[in-house]
Amino acid sequence: MLHPETSPGRGHLLAVLLALLGTAWAEVWPPQLQEQAPMAGALNRKESFLLLSLHNRLRSWVQPPAADMRRLDWSDSLAQLAQARAALCGTPTPSLASGLWRTLQVGWNMQLLPAGLASFVEVVSLWFAEGQRYSHAAGECARNATCTHYTQLVWATSSQLGCGRHLCSAGQAAIEAFVCAYSPRGNWEVNGKTIVPYKKGAWCSLCTASVSGCFKAWDHAGGLCEVPRNPCRMSCQNHGRLNISTCHCHCPPGYTGRYCQVRCSLQCVHGRFREEECSCVCDIGYGEPSAPPRCIFPSTPVT
Repeated sequence: MLHPETSPGRGHLLAVLLALLGTAWAEVWPPQLQEQAPMAGALNRKESFLLLSLHNRLRSWVQPPAADMRRLDWSDSLAQLAQARAALCGTPTPSLASGLWRTLQVGWNMQLLPAGLASFVEVVSLWFAEGQRYSHAAGECARNATCTHYTQLVWATSSQLGCGRHLCSAGQAAIEAFVCAYSPRGNWEVNGKTIVPYKKGAWCSLCTASVSGCFKAWDHAGGLCEVPRNPCRMSCQNHGRLNISTCHCHCPPGYTGRYCQVRCSLQCVHGRFREEECSCVCDIGYGEPSAPPRCIFPSTPVT
């Protein structure tokens, strides 16, 4: 499990604050919370990459191992939504209860902390640390504990991620809002009980046909299901180009065959080259009695 690089005292303080704050901002911070000038833009590319890499690494470390865990990809659209929600600084609005936020089926992990207390990486790491109090076998969190950040972070079918951060003010205190949006959302309930976030088993053993690839980076403990980079599981030779939609090789001139592995010595002077058969379809008036024709000589009229 990833541990943030903080001193023991600071790490304990962060854990206590996270447990107290939870996700219900409106219950912690008063409605009159004032929004401060936004931070210098949204997360930059480096920050986005670090958060995405961290999420995928943590998803590969779950115990018991996950058989159907999807690899997350970054979504700029979700990042914009997360940035907009972070800018609300915990203030509830009608648009959060209905409309766009709900219809998009987006899952949320949100946190308010005193400014400068933790980095975004540390916040995500502490969300994952909630898993220490979650029982996959029982499908529930320990009594009086919060595990919803963890279960959303490791929800197997979530495949898109976007995060945002905003600096707010509450009276004299500076508050930092951290928000991550996930799609499709997790924490689904059946008969009033949240179902387990993933199916346990050997890594990638239950990947569906559309995500049959198994992604594993050097710092991953297990594999994550992904759309295979080459779903056709074939390659074209001699500089042929593979169409992954049809699993067909488009061969360069002079080559044919399923993999462009056959070299043709034909040259169609007055005709069209037939790639599949490595032959020529001659123009009218041209042809040869030999097989295959090269369409060089005028055809001899039949008498």
